[in-house]
Amino acid sequence: MENQKTPLVSVVIPTYNRIHSLPASVESVLKQTYENLELIIMDDGSGDGTEAYVKSIADERVRYQKSDVNMGPSAARNKGAELASGEYLAFQDSDDEWMPDKLEKQMKVMLAGDNALVYCEFGLHRNGELLAIIPPRKIPYQEKQGSLFSYLLLYPLISTQTILIKTRDFIEMGGFNETLKAYEDFEFTLRFSRNHKIGFVENALVKVNSLPGSVSKQFGERIRVQFYMMREMLPHLREQNLLWRKLEIVLDEAKTLACHAVFLEELRNFSEELLSAEEQKRAEAFSEKIGQDMEDCRLKAYIGENLQQLKQKTLYIYEALYENRLAWSCKVQETLLEMVNSTVLLEKVFRMPEEAKSRRALIQRSLSEENLAETDRLYLLADIVELFETLEKLW
Repeated sequence: MENQKTPLVSVVIPTYNRIHSLPASVESVLKQTYENLELIIMDDGSGDGTEAYVKSIADERVRYQKSDVNMGPSAARNKGAELASGEYLAFQDSDDEWMPDKLEKQMKVMLAGDNALVYCEFGLHRNGELLAIIPPRKIPYQEKQGSLFSYLLLYPLISTQTILIKTRDFIEMGGFNETLKAYEDFEFTLRFSRNHKIGFVENALVKVNSLPGSVSKQFGERIRVQFYMMREMLPHLREQNLLWRKLEIVLDEAKTLACHAVFLEELRNFSEELLSAEEQKRAEAFSEKIGQDMEDCRLKAYIGENLQQLKQKTLYIYEALYENRLAWSCKVQETLLEMVNSTVLLEKVFRMPEEAKSRRALIQRSLSEENLAETDRLYLLADIVELFETLEKLW
């Protein structure tokens, strides 16, 4: 039962057709060293045996609620929070695992200070391999706790399954925004941090498994949500002179996620709706940057598709000449020169090594000669193949 030293913590797990990963997630919660908890499993309309599994769990701390329709993870978490009996609330995902002392360490920080929310690091894993610790440890410890509003205006820091929060505060803030399809935790913690202090545990107490089908794969929605957040927080971004820095960050993310078109669409709407004439002119620079990057991506795709073909075509000519199935001609020489010249496109996308540039220049000069010596042709073709192989590695 709940008492002053160990208040009850309600843990909410939303799940939808995750019977293959749900048991490990549930077990990691029930094996917490902080035992005064209840586990609310919000079945978001699963049809894969989830209900039978949960009802087979012999632990009176487990509560089960099933929805007739699929509400989405944010709605399921919010509904779970409404059902919570605990003074504190934590969230777990149905495909992740907690370390046994997660709640114990977080509750220690929560009860020792005036924090309204405490989060921790998580380890991102794929196929059993640790890929990263998030948030990165290169961020100073002091910047990860306390008044985080300015930091969160720019960067995500807190993941859903690391959150421990006072139940009343979560509900009063309106919970997660159910209209968003990504970054719900980013949006909530930004909103929450305006008026609340946040505590941090510098231990990776959650194992996040990167699995196919994860909602985090909706890359375009990440860009849309950040523009939504910029709309909501525009006065604060202007006040703290962070608007253009924020746009640079979202631009870099759009490039990384190959969401150039989404960024351009959102920036256009954002600029027309909310920015002054002077700000709109400055925003055009971001449109130009993303436009150039889109062109670079098209060139990169073109080059990637064609380098292999160019190499194979050169090998074919080499073999045909060597086996006397093809006679050297001006047409053959012009074709080879055109193929080599096309690699100039690479320099618009990549920093081509000087050695490759020099080799290409020598080949171009040789192919420009009117009477190329017969003994040099096969050697030249071998040089062209080697050039294409070098560029393939660069690509």
